[in-house]
Amino acid sequence: MPHLVLEYSANVPDAPDLGRVLLDLHDALMASGLFERKDIKSRAVRHDVFAVADGAEDLSFVALSIAILDGRSDDVKAALSESALDVLARAFPKLAEGGRGALSVEVRDLHRASYRRLRIREG
Repeated sequence: MPHLVLEYSANVPDAPDLGRVLLDLHDALMASGLFERKDIKSRAVRHDVFAVADGAEDLSFVALSIAILDGRSDDVKAALSESALDVLARAFPKLAEGGRGALSVEVRDLHRASYRRLRIREG
């Protein structure tokens, strides 16, 4: 925990190293002091079929969802969102600085009582 899913439209005007972006997001979450690096899992998903607003071909999006176990305050979630959005703004500068579209971050709760996992063995 946490799980990060970075979704983006195929027409985003930037082409960052997505592996680096994910690791930068890990660093941002680590800076919060709330998580252990070994528990952070992330992936990026490109969408070739999408529509933004009226469907104009130059409208694009980058949307990050961060799922954490429930019980954290709204202030904590807001701080996580802000630090993650800073990472995205640096990674997608054309979109952030006037591109047609949006960058977004959502922190959502996973139901603690029903969440299960098998831990990765460290070697």
